[in-house]
Amino acid sequence: MYFTIRSTRALAAVCLPLSAQVALAGYAFEDGDLKGEVNLTAGGATITTRNVNFGSGRVDQRNGRNDGSRIGWQEFYVKPGIKFDYALTPDVNLLGGASVVAATTFGDGDAGGFTRSSDGQVASEEMFAGVQVGEWKLTAGRQNYMVGTGFIVMDGNLDQFNDGAYWLGPRTAFKDSAILAWEHGALKSQVFSLRTDDDLGDFRMTGFNLDYNLDDQVTLGAMALKVNALGPRGSTLPRRRDGMQVYNLRALNTKVPGVAALTLNAEYAVERGSGEGVDYAANAWYAQADYAFGDVPLTPILGYRYASFSGDDNLGDNRQKAWDPLSKGFIDWSTWLVGDVVGNYLLFNSNENVQQFSLKTHLSQTLTLGAIHYQFWLDEKNYMGAAVSDRRFADESVVFLDWTPTPSFYTSLSYNWVKPLAAAKQIFGNDRNFDALELYFTYRY
Repeated sequence: MYFTIRSTRALAAVCLPLSAQVALAGYAFEDGDLKGEVNLTAGGATITTRNVNFGSGRVDQRNGRNDGSRIGWQEFYVKPGIKFDYALTPDVNLLGGASVVAATTFGDGDAGGFTRSSDGQVASEEMFAGVQVGEWKLTAGRQNYMVGTGFIVMDGNLDQFNDGAYWLGPRTAFKDSAILAWEHGALKSQVFSLRTDDDLGDFRMTGFNLDYNLDDQVTLGAMALKVNALGPRGSTLPRRRDGMQVYNLRALNTKVPGVAALTLNAEYAVERGSGEGVDYAANAWYAQADYAFGDVPLTPILGYRYASFSGDDNLGDNRQKAWDPLSKGFIDWSTWLVGDVVGNYLLFNSNENVQQFSLKTHLSQTLTLGAIHYQFWLDEKNYMGAAVSDRRFADESVVFLDWTPTPSFYTSLSYNWVKPLAAAKQIFGNDRNFDALELYFTYRY
């Protein structure tokens, strides 16, 4: 089963910490019972790759043309937005927000062939309204929403083809959505109905999420959702998601008594149910440990994670055992874009097992130096349906430098290289290292 599910850097830059970023506010205004914020986010990237697909070259996803193994391109976007809050009474507030994204790609187009030079457009992103009554809040329209770390639910838009900016992924809002949220102390819950864009497959996720912060020692979470595959009207293709039921349990930011420097994270999820003649029997999980050496110069953080996304050993039957990543997102290095080269162009959080070793040091309050090494295996002996004789796929390594000179500005420089192993060599027929030099920035006002 072939999943081309991209993550997004843009939402991480706006909403969540990549390294030392803090919550930001744009231009705030207030007039009596009305208050709000006007904001602007802009981002760009320039990327140079060599030996694309291990030397076999970039393949254009629209016409199948091979554009060679050296690919370089640039991406840019701007996103102006506004949010408002109007107090009807001390306990009742009207809410609303809107934003627009203009994005484009220049050069050769991305290394995966999902965009070409001059792909891009201007389109509405968020457009929602709602009401808050005490601890309850209801919003509807086009809006962002994330469960946990974005392992399953976060990005409602796949930025490919005419959207432009595939690598940056500035569009994330779910369309035709509604979220009913309730928050009381340490307990947060939401009932949601979210629809993705056509490039993700045009499906609706309807479900319930619960988070409980246990004395700041661990955040426990649970989610259940059902998928309705909408798809192109009149399509005769099987709806591989219709009727799918997803269940997720998680323990995030776990502190171990007596070991304050150690942080643990773990999630487990299953896909069950049936629809359109397909039975679903997939699973995914990860376990992660990070240890911060606070008394050591440069305060290094050493991390390890093992992640597993099930594959399918029989692609010809009506039982789908390959994990479907649905609308996973991106909040930081490797979460949940697993490997900046492998995760963007080769494997997409399905039929893979990944071992990850990381080291991050703070050279100063604004400068972070890090390195990550990934080891990839296929869960079952096939790659996008093509049989292979060995599960060992590739190793990827990255060295990155993150710089945050001000709370509004973030930039990152990284060098990534992927060494093909038995499965990748068999599929692509080459053994050259696939590498990428990436420079990225974002500005938030």
